Amino acid sequence: MGTFNAVPLHRHGRSIPAEASVRLRLRVHFTRGILDRQIAAGRQWESNPALALRARQLVDPRTRQQIACSLREIVDYADDRMSRRLISAVVVEPAAVRRARHPILGLAERLEGGAQLNAAGVARVQVLLTDGLSPLYDRHCPRTVTQAIYEVQDALEADTREVDVDAAAP
Repeated sequence: MGTFNAVPLHRHGRSIPAEASVRLRLRVHFTRGILDRQIAAGRQWESNPALALRARQLVDPRTRQQIACSLREIVDYADDRMSRRLISAVVVEPAAVRRARHPILGLAERLEGGAQLNAAGVARVQVLLTDGLSPLYDRHCPRTVTQAIYEVQDALEADTREVDVDAAAP
């Protein structure tokens, strides 16, 4: 099992491993949804450069801040939907989001905090936000938003090892 090297390099305001080639970064960018699902499912990323780079991106404070912002925007959307009619392509399930308001905002705060978090847990948040069948969007989902958030919280607390920078080499 790999460990993180805590010294990120910055290029254009983003943290990247020094060994990550442009080709690898592009591949990760275009396949990040698939990679997020694999990481969320617990796939080991140490031996896969694309997974290693994506895991490192997920635990980066900037990415965590963006995900927390998305969580807050969903709560704001559900609140606005209650007070007035909105026209939007977003199909958030407002009642489900309003019922889980405090767990969602608590998760956003946790992502914004400085504590080290498991990449699989952060990936689960990303999948929750982007999967149209998640309880945030699907009223027929067997899990509630609160149940999904608690599952994410458990995953964030799991083994908080990070990705070895060398594993992200092309």
